Amino acid sequence: MGDYRVDDPELEESTNRWMAWGAVLLALFVLAFPVYRIIQPSRLAAAQAAFDQNLAAQGEEIFANNCAQCHGAEGAGAIGPALKSKQFLQSVTDQQMEQLISTGVPGTLMVAYGSDFGGPLTQEQIRAAVKYLRSFEETAPDFPEWRTPLAQSGLTGRDLYNLACAYCHGVNLEGNIGPDLGKGSDITEEPDDFIEKRIRRGKDEMPAFGNSLTDEQIQDIIDYLREVQQDP
Repeated sequence: MGDYRVDDPELEESTNRWMAWGAVLLALFVLAFPVYRIIQPSRLAAAQAAFDQNLAAQGEEIFANNCAQCHGAEGAGAIGPALKSKQFLQSVTDQQMEQLISTGVPGTLMVAYGSDFGGPLTQEQIRAAVKYLRSFEETAPDFPEWRTPLAQSGLTGRDLYNLACAYCHGVNLEGNIGPDLGKGSDITEEPDDFIEKRIRRGKDEMPAFGNSLTDEQIQDIIDYLREVQQDP
């Protein structure tokens, strides 16, 4: 068969030029790939850190509006456990914290906050609150008594009553959600050990305070109740 190839120096030069550029680009891709593998993880880590920081900022507001009343400002503890504690944060996973917030702890002050369980928070809001708590981990103090943060507070029986009881039983023991505890109320006829067990264990709608108050603090509250009940 005859050779039908048409010699075209100009076309051949153009083709060779494009092939050369192709070889250069291929070489650049080959060289750039290891650099990409080195840089990309750090870029992803920076993006994740920025996302976590933003989520924690949202969680700070959610915590202040929903949790600080019991757990104290920045989770330092109040009538509820101290969450800004090395011991607490090392003892739970994020999933466990999310579960506790969502479902609550029956029989305690910790009610369910998840919207699936009748609470006010979505799962994303709960996740943000947990991210905020987890942000304490590097600076959280050593606090073995995180479950009873008020144990060494020096609060009086009246102070403790106002923290733990006044919302339900009234600032002046006049009753509110819970029954009247003041002078002339039924509780005045009950012995101290009955009141002590009720505070410690709770009953029905009354949450248990045995895990958040010490024996001495429970007795201080009882002494305060008796003092008010006996006032002329």
